[in-house]
Amino acid sequence: MTTLYQQSVPVLVKYLKNLSFMLQKGAKFCDDKEMKHEDLLTYLQSCSNTAKFLASRLGAQNIPTFEDDEQTFEQLQARIARTIEVLEGVDPEVINGKENEEIIMESKMGNFRFTGQRYVSEYVIPNFHFHLTSAYCIMRTQGVPLGAFDYLKDVFEKV
Repeated sequence: MTTLYQQSVPVLVKYLKNLSFMLQKGAKFCDDKEMKHEDLLTYLQSCSNTAKFLASRLGAQNIPTFEDDEQTFEQLQARIARTIEVLEGVDPEVINGKENEEIIMESKMGNFRFTGQRYVSEYVIPNFHFHLTSAYCIMRTQGVPLGAFDYLKDVFEKV
């Protein structure tokens, strides 16, 4: 059976790395075309926040706070790298076994109750991919040469 950790942390790390790859392409394109990137900020910060809040809400300690003040591609890349570092530092045993534990998610819209399993499968993964897909679509709309294999980078094992 797949553990709660396996369903969440490695998946988020993989797609944060894919986001970093897509952002590299986006940065080069925007630099070449002298285009701005402000539309991406909230979506990239939300990917990061969703990932690191997973760790803290499921019991990992000492998860840093990020200020959501990035303004450049370099700062966004650094944030993605820090988020990956946070996730890679999470002990699987901190998350595993929390499938049925109550998780309270505090937000500006109120507090919401989940089990650990529901939090991962019904909120974290969909919310993360919503923001990742939105960033991908914004870049594509601006003309960044991205395709499905950029989004799904390193998902496939060639046989």
